Amino acid sequence: MLPLVLVAVLTQVTPDAGVDENDSRGLTVVTGSRTERRAVDSVVPTEVITRAQIEQLGVRDLPQLLQQHPGVEMVYTNRGVGIRLQGLDPEYVLILIDGQRISGRSGSITDISRFSLREVERVEIVKGPAAALYGADAMGGVVNLITRRPQKPLEVSLRGMFGSLLEGDVRGNVGAKLGPFELRAGGGFRTRNAYFWPACDTCPSIETAGAAVRRIDGDVEAAYAPDDDLRVWVRTGYVFTDFTAVDINDTNAVFDRFQRTEQFDTWLGVRKRFNASTSATLRGHFGLFKDQFLLDQRGSRALDDYSANLTRLWEAFGQVDHRIGRHTLTGGLEGFSELLSSTRIQPSDVQRGRFGIFVQDEWVLEGQGPRVSISPGFRADVDTQFGWAPSPRLAVKVDPTPELTFRASWGLGFRPPSFSELYLQFANPGIGYLVQGNPRLQAERSGSANVSVDYRPPIEGWVLSASLWHTSLTNLINITANGIPNPDDPVTFGYENVTNAYTQGVELSARTRLSRGAYLDLSYMGLDARDVTRQRALEGRSPHRLNANLTVKYRPVGLELVVRATWHSERPYYIGSGLGFANVLGLGEERVVMAPSYFDLEAQLTYVFRSWLRVFVNGYNLFNSGDQDFNPRPPRGVIGGVQVEL
Repeated sequence: MLPLVLVAVLTQVTPDAGVDENDSRGLTVVTGSRTERRAVDSVVPTEVITRAQIEQLGVRDLPQLLQQHPGVEMVYTNRGVGIRLQGLDPEYVLILIDGQRISGRSGSITDISRFSLREVERVEIVKGPAAALYGADAMGGVVNLITRRPQKPLEVSLRGMFGSLLEGDVRGNVGAKLGPFELRAGGGFRTRNAYFWPACDTCPSIETAGAAVRRIDGDVEAAYAPDDDLRVWVRTGYVFTDFTAVDINDTNAVFDRFQRTEQFDTWLGVRKRFNASTSATLRGHFGLFKDQFLLDQRGSRALDDYSANLTRLWEAFGQVDHRIGRHTLTGGLEGFSELLSSTRIQPSDVQRGRFGIFVQDEWVLEGQGPRVSISPGFRADVDTQFGWAPSPRLAVKVDPTPELTFRASWGLGFRPPSFSELYLQFANPGIGYLVQGNPRLQAERSGSANVSVDYRPPIEGWVLSASLWHTSLTNLINITANGIPNPDDPVTFGYENVTNAYTQGVELSARTRLSRGAYLDLSYMGLDARDVTRQRALEGRSPHRLNANLTVKYRPVGLELVVRATWHSERPYYIGSGLGFANVLGLGEERVVMAPSYFDLEAQLTYVFRSWLRVFVNGYNLFNSGDQDFNPRPPRGVIGGVQVEL
């Protein structure tokens, strides 16, 4: 009731600066074209979440930030949280930091919960095909975290939070700009207890839906930038995470599950602008990701299991940008080598590499008619295991009037199978199944088309948008099985290229200004995601989703309020006879279970004492939407904190 009362009061008052801090059209973005552009001029639609929005929301990590972002879905697994874009699963979405790949996938998911956002200046999201610039793993889109650069001789920020599930989060950054030198260092610590979704309110269970977390992270960056034409930088980051949980199998055997991940990345780069028309960027990257997994049966050692994986990644990148008249040409080379050592694969050490070359032209046509921008691009990748793959893309932007913008794009993409899908040898004797990789898998392919329109009516603060997309997938990798899990006769799960599929849909959004300092964002996503081979909907996708975001500021008293709400319609899962989990195909008898629709509500109230001091309280999942099997997200909770920024 309190948020509704505050909304009613604050939206009736007028004292405020009247500046829409969520308007990103004038911001510089890089993800859609791999070169700097104003968001309003970008040929490829690029959604931006600014630092001001991140602070308004008081979010702890990237999943909470994106949980209710229009068109973005979180996928919760026992190996972390992934991102689904336009109905495409996390393995088709590329996660970047400052335009650079990061090490560390658990299976097919890059766990985005390890990103604390303490050093992030903004988040850029490109939905749809991006393989022409970024290569494999970008068929569904790209999420790019842009880090902060110091602007003053000394900058300090501290943030502390504590709340439900005994969650504690402390993070800090210090930066300095001393003449041509830029220095920044930061670190954080987070802890949270495990949480439960029992089968019924009166059925106590020690089985956890979400693991307890303990995370330590830190990074340091140094740069030399004597002028706007040259910048040389080096950055190193480390993340340590422990997950602990409890599992119970069908015979009521209890297992303590431990997972420890360690991620280390270091980057070295230089960007040089030779003149007003030509610039070049060179980067190198080395990454390590160690993943250890232990399953410990209580009271017995018979079903104990341990595995360790170590991934090494070497990457080199070079890009040149050159302007000729109304053309902006971008070309580059990218190569990487990946080595996996694991107790779970045969052979225990496998390596592969990939080399890509890309080129893009952005051609602006201006005359007496509408402004038109045309951006053809092409990338060719050569994979040491899967040969070469072309990834062309054509994007067009038309501005008939200053208020109206049309965009359209088409592109092809591909995704080679992961090391897990190729070589994994995993046994869970407690439940009674084996997972076996398939080195004969082929790369998946995609073709995508996107069309969008933005209209800014002559009403200050209003923006209306609509988009349509269609993505077809061939050689889709699915899990097959030869029976039903049984501790006495384990079933073997494998990977096969067995499916063709598509995702298509519509996204509608509207931003309205209610008063000075009060804005309401509404959006709707309709999704049709279908397995063409089996003639059924793809698992776990909501056909309908509604979003609402209310932002209210009343600066005379220093109050800020953000209320975010999302409704998801019911979604299908396919359960094999006698099984207690989804995503298992080929078992003969199957039944369709429709996971119920749910409503998610989050509210944050902030009191700004001074420009450098903020106190806030955040209530998340206020309707307590979730369950053990299909929506194992954290239950209702409250977290409060203090932020100091000098």
